[in-house]
Amino acid sequence: MLAVKQKTINETITKPPAQTNNLTLTLRNLILSEITENVFNETPKINQIAETIRKKMEITPLRKEEDYVQVLGVDAGSQVIPLASMQYAVIGALAYSFPYGRRYFVQPESLSQPYGDSLNNFRSLVDIRREAMLYETAYGYLEHYPDIEVVFIDGPLAFSNWWAKVGEESDRQRLINAINKLIAMCHRLGITVAGVVKRPTARHLVHFLGLEKETDYTDGFIMLHALEAGERTEVFSPKTGLRMATRRSPLMDAVDSPIYSSYLRISKEWQTPPIRLDMPAFCIDELDRVANYCYATSYWSGLPLPIVKADEEVKVTKRFIADVYSEALSRVGRVSGEFSQLAPFWGESGWMGV
Repeated sequence: MLAVKQKTINETITKPPAQTNNLTLTLRNLILSEITENVFNETPKINQIAETIRKKMEITPLRKEEDYVQVLGVDAGSQVIPLASMQYAVIGALAYSFPYGRRYFVQPESLSQPYGDSLNNFRSLVDIRREAMLYETAYGYLEHYPDIEVVFIDGPLAFSNWWAKVGEESDRQRLINAINKLIAMCHRLGITVAGVVKRPTARHLVHFLGLEKETDYTDGFIMLHALEAGERTEVFSPKTGLRMATRRSPLMDAVDSPIYSSYLRISKEWQTPPIRLDMPAFCIDELDRVANYCYATSYWSGLPLPIVKADEEVKVTKRFIADVYSEALSRVGRVSGEFSQLAPFWGESGWMGV
């Protein structure tokens, strides 16, 4: 037994050294080798799938036409504040209307959770509450100002299975209720509503076309290769795609109106993915006008202007949180001097301004 152990030790000692004694250089060589080899191997497969999609789906050219005047963009933002005692988060959502630049928001929310619970659970809880507030804000705006032709939501109307696993049941029900109330109001008022998914990571189209066994890539990555700038796919049903793949999405099933989707590539930039438009069945006849409006107003970043403006207005930056944190330190210092109660989470003091 001792001889076997000694042999193992000797083999370890005499193992050939790395090609260089510089760790960063070795890592650099590894990364370059892995990435480029993967690209060379996968490119033919991706091109084949892109060609298959173009054969199976009707591809429609977009036109730069702004057929709408009264337009609403709605976005939500959040930021987690990691203190050593527990994790906090703030969530807000804002609606921005064109052409008058009217802003509307509901009361922001905060939540906290000790580190004894999973960090990922907390962040997913923040995500689902942020999404619910997004649709609640759009609904609240239309209650006060219904003179809108089209509403652009910075988020989906067709949900993947991931959403069925986050938050508590009450949070998921809140999200479902918010979506259904908004869609019902838009239907009643004759307002077109479109969800804009700007970084699509779902595989709705892959499932719809029965390609899930041929690729593990997301719709967004595949459509970056299948679409040219200024093109969109025909509409398809994400729900039908999941059923064809013998899968179900509880959240998708819970949305009262059938939702249809189309991928649009509205940027020429090679690194900017196509967006996905989700629209309820009752306004799908407006798809061409909505898609053309997105293309016409995508002045930068590959996104329609209403989404860009709403995002600018609602963004909660780390710099902003750091400034507020500094104010909290000053206030606690004046009142009690208990600075340790506000100690940042280990390793996070840089952006917290400490």
